[in-house]
Amino acid sequence: MNADRLQTIDGLMANIERLARELPGSNPIPTCPGWTVDDLVNHLAIVLSRMQVRIETNADPEPNTMPSEPPIGMPTYEWLARTYRDLKETLLAHDMDDPAWNWTGENQRVSWYLRRLAHELAIHLVDLDAASPTPSRPEALGIDPLLAADGLDELITVFLPSRARSAPQLVDPPRLLSFIPTDEVGRPWSIELDQQGLRAVDPVGSPDATVKGTSIELYLFGWNRPTTGLSITGDTATVQAFSAIPR
Repeated sequence: MNADRLQTIDGLMANIERLARELPGSNPIPTCPGWTVDDLVNHLAIVLSRMQVRIETNADPEPNTMPSEPPIGMPTYEWLARTYRDLKETLLAHDMDDPAWNWTGENQRVSWYLRRLAHELAIHLVDLDAASPTPSRPEALGIDPLLAADGLDELITVFLPSRARSAPQLVDPPRLLSFIPTDEVGRPWSIELDQQGLRAVDPVGSPDATVKGTSIELYLFGWNRPTTGLSITGDTATVQAFSAIPR
């Protein structure tokens, strides 16, 4: 078990549970149009419960076999807290190399879920905090540059490539988009967008567009969350094609 990553996850989850209890369930989530606090908390509980089943069974459960709402009379925040406790027990009971189905078709191991869980929680913590009267900076929520740099890596190399394959036509001809961190934590990334999808590549020539910012700013931008301090230059259509891939 990656103790450091689990400690990070515990911290993120503690902040989610705190906000879920404090905020009115009907508060809208500005970063998730059409969702309320209750909707987001319910979504997280569903995602975590499916993670647990996939780890325990090494298979994707049939949707109609999984709960889609809390037990009658249980607040959504209590349901989320319970699903997290159950998932954590499952994670602790497995080795990171144990087989566990995931939807990418690659790296079918428990370790994949430990990383995915960290970023599922981090991004939705930002969303939940956005429903507060006075939203906090990501650093105050436990999202530090190291977590953000890892999250951008996971987004570019794991999450988006599989999503882009099922997206409508992206761009033609291919375009190159570069991400340049302005701190010393993250690493530069170049991705190619074309009709087949998205992939990380070694930069060849000048990019069609470039996004510069801190690791945290790039992480939030990559997930289509609002941020400030970015410098975006080059071809607007390239940036728009990247942002249009379903998250």
